[in-house]
Amino acid sequence: MKAKPKRRTSKNNLDGPNICVAWKDTQSLVASWDVRDPQKEAIEQRFAIPVSELPFVLRLYDITDRMVKNDGLDKYVDFDINFQASNWLLYGMECTREYCVELGVRMVDGRYYSLKQSERILPYAG
Repeated sequence: MKAKPKRRTSKNNLDGPNICVAWKDTQSLVASWDVRDPQKEAIEQRFAIPVSELPFVLRLYDITDRMVKNDGLDKYVDFDINFQASNWLLYGMECTREYCVELGVRMVDGRYYSLKQSERILPYAG
């Protein structure tokens, strides 16, 4: 008898950089990411642009009432980031909400490409 194969997430989540989010205090989050050299090379090949020149963003999703569905109804805010920094502080959070962040690239023409999404963070527990 064969076991059912494990459910796979999107290709981006399997191959992308590591990303996590944590509460800093009741009104701010810290997003951290780790991108290895092979992943940087894959990103450069995908976009045909050096990583240092790509317009990276952190997309913050409020997932308190609804999981991310990418159907145009998701609540999110984009933060332009310095990709070389490896972490970013996000202000203006509400401690009773649930969030997740996504590392992505937003091109000049507005197209957005997801690289990796974090796990959800529950409301602030202090």
